[in-house]
Amino acid sequence: MAKKITQYSIFVSSPQDLETERAEISNIIAELNITYAMRKLANIEVLKWETHSAPGISETYTQDIINHDIGEEYDIFIGMLWQKFGTKTDVANSGTEEEFLKAVERFKSGEKIQILFYFKTTPPISLDQLNLEELGKIQSFKEYLKMNNILYGNFNSLEDLQTKLRLHIPKRIDEIIGKGDLKETKQSQTPSKDSAIIPSIIYAQDEDEEDLGLIDFIYQFEDFLADSNLALVNISESTKRIGEDLTEKAEEITRISKYPNPNKNVVIEYFKRSAKSLNTFSDRLELETPNFYDNFEEAINVGLRYLNIIDKDNIEDHHDTLHSNYEAVSDLKKQIPSAIEGMTGFYEEIKKLPNMQSNLNKAKRRLLIKMEDLIFKLKKSYELTNEFQGQL
Repeated sequence: MAKKITQYSIFVSSPQDLETERAEISNIIAELNITYAMRKLANIEVLKWETHSAPGISETYTQDIINHDIGEEYDIFIGMLWQKFGTKTDVANSGTEEEFLKAVERFKSGEKIQILFYFKTTPPISLDQLNLEELGKIQSFKEYLKMNNILYGNFNSLEDLQTKLRLHIPKRIDEIIGKGDLKETKQSQTPSKDSAIIPSIIYAQDEDEEDLGLIDFIYQFEDFLADSNLALVNISESTKRIGEDLTEKAEEITRISKYPNPNKNVVIEYFKRSAKSLNTFSDRLELETPNFYDNFEEAINVGLRYLNIIDKDNIEDHHDTLHSNYEAVSDLKKQIPSAIEGMTGFYEEIKKLPNMQSNLNKAKRRLLIKMEDLIFKLKKSYELTNEFQGQL
């Protein structure tokens, strides 16, 4: 039986240093077409200059070729910036900025276009890649967004971007569907584009994806969340042990140092033992931090895929599971603030350790790096729990 499919278009805009992320957006859209869009009787199309523009000549300037080829019929604008702001055009400081301003202009004129903008926060591999002029333009652009009430997001990895897009794209399309008038206007003007009659089976599915059922998503969600929670517990216990161990060693060093002629070798040996304790804790964080964050991120992603195959018609059938998922995420969320507070306090204590011996100095620097990574990921996890709870 044929069904009426509504087409939604997403335009991806960014400089060329985000090539990997641009490609991944297409993969995420393909996934959302299988899960989210199918139950909405919709199809999501990705517009990019690589696929929807072509070489040509312009009477004005080259960016205008891309503007003309892409058009202004897309529903969602996704912009991204990292280290490069882009090449200046005749009307803006870069092609990305020009494309963004066109989207904003459409919004201000009353169109129900949605705008998602993200900044990649991952530092470059080498300092040689930094361009202070480009970074200055990016910072000025951020200030422009703030002054014009435009909320932007950040991502620090490809996986982080994937999770955010799984959250944000359905949310914004739901908002467009809720408005309704945009699509009705488009359909009446261009029925061949937005109101096509398409067979009900139109999506190519990966074999593993096709075999997954609701119960699979539920079990995966529970397993990933349990593994994440276990890693957080292990980190907490290890932090307690290292704290007790360092306190004991510090007291012993203080006691020995009060001797009239303390044995230098004995004191150095205690410093080495302290360094070993720090390195042991670093090893534990190196193991448990990805166990915590990767499993947490997988749990959220599985949870989002589960949500994207539920619609208003069958939501009551999933009420108990949704409530259970909400409670499970809430339980983990309650632990995160205290984990952040405890780790931040311990981080400050490690920073105070004196630079008195080479082994201890190296171990201290290594541990501080591991702790900074953990604190950052704890904060990211807390943000994701808030967003996921909002979706639930």
